[in-house]
Amino acid sequence: MIKKDNLDIFWQFHQSTNEEMPQNTMAAFLYAWNLGGIPELDIRTTKDGVIIAFHDDTPQRTAVLDDSLKNKNISEFTFNEITRWDVGASLNIKYAGEKVPSVEETFLKMKGHPERLVYLDLKDVDLCALSKLIKDYKVERQVIFTHKNQQNCITMKKYSPSIRTMLWIGGTAEGIKEKFYKAMHNRFEGLDQVQLHLNDKADINGWRYQLDIEFVKYAVQEVTRCDLDLEVLPFKFDKETLHMLLDFGIRWYATDEPKRFLQDVNEWRKKQTGKKV
Repeated sequence: MIKKDNLDIFWQFHQSTNEEMPQNTMAAFLYAWNLGGIPELDIRTTKDGVIIAFHDDTPQRTAVLDDSLKNKNISEFTFNEITRWDVGASLNIKYAGEKVPSVEETFLKMKGHPERLVYLDLKDVDLCALSKLIKDYKVERQVIFTHKNQQNCITMKKYSPSIRTMLWIGGTAEGIKEKFYKAMHNRFEGLDQVQLHLNDKADINGWRYQLDIEFVKYAVQEVTRCDLDLEVLPFKFDKETLHMLLDFGIRWYATDEPKRFLQDVNEWRKKQTGKKV
């Protein structure tokens, strides 16, 4: 758990559905760092063993390239082939020319900047190779490894005890509760953070999320009691609901909309302090 002031808010640039920056690009990472956030890198391995930042298992959704290549798995391409792709123009022409970065390139941007943290969300990577790369660049204390399988977090801790880990829990409300109770039952072994996905109900009047208020409050209490951090990922949010989450004591968030998120957080801070932040 990071020791913090009661008004310190930490946030992850989730980048799955965002429209602010082309996801998993160096431009997006620098954007998050410059705003005081933590970028997420979805990590995969190329045909020649290079660990890169790329979310999907094929380039179809985000890369501009020939149709004959769009449905091939990322692991079928070499890093040199992948570096030729444009992964910015599909979002906005002003980002044309953005390339797929390697994790190694990202770590180079972090060296000498201890304030620059990253989330590494496991997609398809050998954990031993990842751990070696983290150690080689001496960024253990700047990495938060994350996955939906707690065992992978436990394994990563064994390889690199200094890094932080986060279990993310998504799905239906009942499924989230079941997975949370399972992690709690084993005393959150190998974890530093737990993330809960907050999905909208069909009717979003009042409390908008499928996961009920009482359970969210309970999760905050139990995770904090174990000296861990609880993070929430509200896929959609409004100012009033975000302020409620902040009032519950939640200080870690993942968001696809940093600008609006920060605006709403600053309004909440202003109410707490009585002065402009």
